Amino acid sequence: MYYKLWALHIDSRALLNGPVASSETKPAESAPKKIRKSKLIKPDMFFRLDEQDIKDGVEIVMAMGTETSAKRRENDEVKYIYAVVRSAAEVTGAYELFVANQRVIEWKRLNYEIKLEYDIHNRYYFIV
Repeated sequence: MYYKLWALHIDSRALLNGPVASSETKPAESAPKKIRKSKLIKPDMFFRLDEQDIKDGVEIVMAMGTETSAKRRENDEVKYIYAVVRSAAEVTGAYELFVANQRVIEWKRLNYEIKLEYDIHNRYYFIV
């Protein structure tokens, strides 16, 4: 997993400095799984966002870990750090993970989990 994340990190840094990727997203073909409790969220899980939280065309995020700020401890809200997943510009139905582009979101705002499979040969994710 470390090798995969490191390769994606390098690729996302190169893409941030290069041409802008298409922000179009394709509809998911996997069956939705509702999230009931925050402890079900583990790193390397992919989620669709609620309609109100979609910004810059980003509909899918990958869980990276919990936020550990003092503000979180005071409010007792569980928030997670997520990496942004965007549609690939070159391949239809493929997605790219941008580890350097992160967001902090409450677990309640996630719509449902989706399954994405990583293809090491072309470095894209595909919906399973």
